[in-house]
Amino acid sequence: MLLNWCCFLAFLLSCLGKFTEGLNALENAGPLSPLKPNVLQDKFASYYVNNTISVKGITIGGWLVTEPYITPSLYRNATLLAKQQNSSDNVSIIDEFTLCKTLGNDASLTLLDNHFKTWITEDDFEQIQADGFNLVRIPIGYWAWKQNTSESLYIDNITYNDPYVSDGLQLKYLNQALDWAQKYELNVWIDLHGVPGSQNGFDNSGERMLYGDLGWLRLNDTKKLTLAVWNKMFQTFLNRGDKSPVVGLEIVNEPLGGKINVSDITDMYYEAFDQFKEHQDLSDNTTFVIHDAFQGIGHWNLELNPNYQNVTDYYFNLTRANYSSQDILVDHHHYEVFTDAQLAETQFSRIENIINYGNSIYKELSYHPAVIGEWSGAITDCATWLNGVGVGARYDGSYYNTTLFTTGDKPIGKCTSQNPLSYWTQDYRNRVRQFIEAQLATYSAKTTGWIFWNWKTEDAIEWDYLKLKEAGLFPSPFNNYEYFKTDGSIDEEFSSSLSTQAFPRTATSAFSSATSTSMKSKNFASSNKLKASQMLSIDSMSSIWKMGMCAFVITVFSFCMLL
Repeated sequence: MLLNWCCFLAFLLSCLGKFTEGLNALENAGPLSPLKPNVLQDKFASYYVNNTISVKGITIGGWLVTEPYITPSLYRNATLLAKQQNSSDNVSIIDEFTLCKTLGNDASLTLLDNHFKTWITEDDFEQIQADGFNLVRIPIGYWAWKQNTSESLYIDNITYNDPYVSDGLQLKYLNQALDWAQKYELNVWIDLHGVPGSQNGFDNSGERMLYGDLGWLRLNDTKKLTLAVWNKMFQTFLNRGDKSPVVGLEIVNEPLGGKINVSDITDMYYEAFDQFKEHQDLSDNTTFVIHDAFQGIGHWNLELNPNYQNVTDYYFNLTRANYSSQDILVDHHHYEVFTDAQLAETQFSRIENIINYGNSIYKELSYHPAVIGEWSGAITDCATWLNGVGVGARYDGSYYNTTLFTTGDKPIGKCTSQNPLSYWTQDYRNRVRQFIEAQLATYSAKTTGWIFWNWKTEDAIEWDYLKLKEAGLFPSPFNNYEYFKTDGSIDEEFSSSLSTQAFPRTATSAFSSATSTSMKSKNFASSNKLKASQMLSIDSMSSIWKMGMCAFVITVFSFCMLL
């Protein structure tokens, strides 16, 4: 019996040794390796800030791919025109797909041409540069490569039936935008925002499909046409020399992993990268950009990474291309308004989410550069048509009265942010400013950079950089913080004010109620360290585990001695 116990003790000591070695390895691993300059830096010297990457971008969404909530007047005019054409009130235009289908080729081309001509002009690019941005993200749909609208004929003589209109119209304005960008020394990231059959069912893909299966990679010829469009994009925008403003090509925006098999999305990413490398000269420095497909942070670390050949060989023959993992950029989009749980959060939790999110993204950077390619100032989903034409908001519960979706949660509050700024309370303005600062400070300090969505809208203020800046809710210059420091931490000088607004005395959430008392005696700067109280750090974990294991071994050893 004594021998058995001694053997067991030896086993425990061995396990403790191995466990301690592992913890020590984590403790002594040191910080992440310094960020390597990636090709997004190489275009303009303005990308270098203290030898780190600093992407400060803006998206001109709702332009070459229209979105109802960005320019609702365009869709109201289209609906009015359709009613006049059809002499009927039975008209439903909810996205660019139905706009073109309902109006027909000629009327759609006329309406869209006027929109493209007037919504974004050279003055916008001049202002973007003057305000301190160094990158413009330009969404465009696959239908821009439709060569004959009446015959649904695309590049490479591919026939694909859809109602979209083009005949080169979108590409004409895209090329004009590239000229403006070059004139004002702005980098450009071209984003394929919609692919055949829709990759997510959002109206920003061109075709809204709230229910049922998506068409991309499922319907005939969607893959074939996508590959043809990618091939044409790479032929056109790679190898254009140092004077070209194009620094990034995003192959598809927001493919909805879950509704589309993630392995199928991954396979398409590798096929696109294969094409990309076939076209790219060694002297070209354009970045290949993938969206995270709504997968968890770190999901793409080992993909498209020559350091993990056993992973990438499943999709891609690495001997065919010479590349670094830093040549592939991962685009993350982060909003806090598209679930009931997010909308119900306190201001404190919302800001803490951003800080933790940025810290998590930082851990990706030794694998691939990572940009927060979409974010906004929105703390509700109340903007008119944000969730779609005719669809309400989750915040006030009207979303569930206008869709087939259901919820067991009660409405959170009354929508007001869709109204003009004069209707906003000072408290609401403060919270929007704090939320924007939290993202600016965190993403600037912890990621490859950020791209705000959106440059302008007609009346969706929380999503409108120009209106937010004019109202003093978006810092100008970008690091003109009231609540944060440039390293991403919260400024102590404003901690009391931020704490009070983050934890109003009427707060009902369990977390804010439990912490409000302690917040009276601790300034809000300490909240940047709250993750240490919510989850154990490696140091605290190692200490606790070591002490616990030692106590356990001593107990067992003492018991053995008594036998």
